[in-house]
This record gives sequence, structure tokens and C-alpha cells, in this order.
Amino acid sequence: MEKQPKPYKKLRIAFLCLCIAFVVLSTSGVIGFFSLFRAYDGKIPVISGEWKRTDINALPTPNAELFDAALSKGVDYYETGEIQEVPIYEQNKIDRFIISMVIVVQNGSITSEERQTDMIFIASFNQLLQQFTIVSVARDTIVPFGEEGWKRINTAYARGGAGQLINTINDLFGLDIQNYVLTGTDELAVLADDVKGIPATLSEDEAAYLSETLNTPVSAGKQQLSGAQAVALLLDRTSDDKGDLGRAERQLDIVLDTFEYLQDSFDSSFLYPFCRTVFKNVRTNLDFETLRGVAYEMTVSDDLSFRKVRLPFDDSYTELNLDGAYALLPEFEKNRILLQQALYGKEIAE
Repeated sequence: MEKQPKPYKKLRIAFLCLCIAFVVLSTSGVIGFFSLFRAYDGKIPVISGEWKRTDINALPTPNAELFDAALSKGVDYYETGEIQEVPIYEQNKIDRFIISMVIVVQNGSITSEERQTDMIFIASFNQLLQQFTIVSVARDTIVPFGEEGWKRINTAYARGGAGQLINTINDLFGLDIQNYVLTGTDELAVLADDVKGIPATLSEDEAAYLSETLNTPVSAGKQQLSGAQAVALLLDRTSDDKGDLGRAERQLDIVLDTFEYLQDSFDSSFLYPFCRTVFKNVRTNLDFETLRGVAYEMTVSDDLSFRKVRLPFDDSYTELNLDGAYALLPEFEKNRILLQQALYGKEIAE
């Protein structure tokens, strides 16, 4: 689904100020310096070499017995198990004008060692087309996980960090992602409160879900959600009959509404403190030059457009109920082609 271009005068001014803020953060302010240092703390290396590719066709189709066996060998969503940081394997650049990254919102705080997550995004910026594409990856998507069999995709992050998650996504869908941004739901709530809440139009079921979850009355209709309310809504998978797919779609709607809200409301008076808060609450390997470059591109464009994509795509997966464990089995080839077309505008030859 595409969002039609609109005038972005305020956004251009905001990001011009953002460029200045980045310079201040990176070159002078003491607090800004430590915020940047914290953002790069534990930076995951990108190494040369070849990630062991997965032959999907050689794997047995998941069934209750295989899925249960996989759970017994290690961990899935509800346990963390042994954590081993995996480096990111270098990939050939598919299009030098496209910058892509994986964004992970960890349940709880980014400082926690229990790295469970219900929110995984792929964000891509096409500099030539001036287009952002946001992909929400459904948590219940199952993928091959080495000798341990089939696992939910968030197991890759729980077990091997952003490196394993990126390698897994690149492997299965033929992408070239090398960058990541990590945060937690605790930090996300702080960021939401820092911009005076997040706008949302709630259905009756969503309002009832928030009221029950947070034990605070919430009305349906247009609302300015607090950080706690926004996070609860992002994690909601019960207020419709779509389960994890509905949650992924809801996350896309909230992200797009938030970005539009920031475009219309940002001004330079709180850009510096907001940027400082952002850097204190994320971990990333995006370098300053890349950040500044994207910001510059956004300042000179009046034609930014946005697309939202859910993975797996419609009519490209099978819903499984494996001994009470819900899972989505993608048609990997179909999703690979559709995702490459969404991010690069073409299918990439193997």
C-alpha cells in the first residue's frame, strides 16, 4: 500500500536541524558524545566470508512432530537459552542507492539479556526514488534454524543477536542488509512520551484491550497514546481475529502514523533533546556519515513517499497449529521475489 506524496517543508526544516544536531552530538557536546558512544556500544562486526546457505527444498515440511522436536533441542520464543553473538556476514551491494537496515524492538529493556522480541522491521530508503519502505516481519513466521529444525524467526535474535537475524533474513530472502538499529519496549515508551505521545485511531476492541491490559479506561476513536499505551498497542495480537498477522499490520499502521505526526509537529526547539534521547536509547552500527547522508537526502526532497509491507505477504504462507503452537510457514520463493521487488524494484538473480 502506497502513501501519496505530500509537501514536506516542515520535514525538510526538521532534518536540516537534525543534521546540525548530529554534528553537535558527534563533535562537541559532552552528553552527546556519551550518547553516541552508548549507541555504538557492543557494535556487531561485519566480516567477509560466506554464510552457510540454507537449502529450503532439502528440508522436511514442518509438522507437529518435527516442530515439537525442534523445541526440545533448544529454545523458541519463551526461552532465551545460551546467547552467542554472531557477526554479520558481508554481502555484495545490490543497489548502491538503497540503504536498508533491520530494526528490532526487544521486549523490555535493550539492556536485558533476555532478548525476546515481538517486533522486527526491515526499513529501506531508496535515494533515487525518494521512497521509504517499511516491512513488518510477523514474529510467528517459522524459518529453518540449523540443526535445530524449524523455529520462529525471533529465535535468531534471541540466540545470536542482530547478526544472526540479519544473516538469516539475507539468506532466506536474498537481501543485502548489513545495518541494524536495536531498542527495547521500555526505551520506545520513553521516546513516545518524549514527543508528547503517539496518535492512533482505536477500534472498540483495541480500546477495550488497552483498558484491560493497563487497567486504565481508554476510549475508542482518535487518541494521543502515552508511551505505555503505544507499546501495549504495538504488542496487541488479540483485538482482532488475525493473531500475529494482525499485530504486524497494526505495527505498520502505528509506525506510519507516528512518522506523519512527527513530520507535522517537529520543530527545532526540541530536536536536540529528542536526538539525544534517541541516541541514549538505541544500539546501532550505522555510521555518522550514513545518517547524515540520509538526513541530507530528506532535506532536499519534496516528493518523499512511503510504503508499508507485511512479511509474509498475502496468499504466500500456510497457517499451522502444531500441538497448540501457532506458526506461519512462508512460501519462501514467493516471499523472496515479492520482498526483493518491494525493496529493490526487481527480482535478484541467484
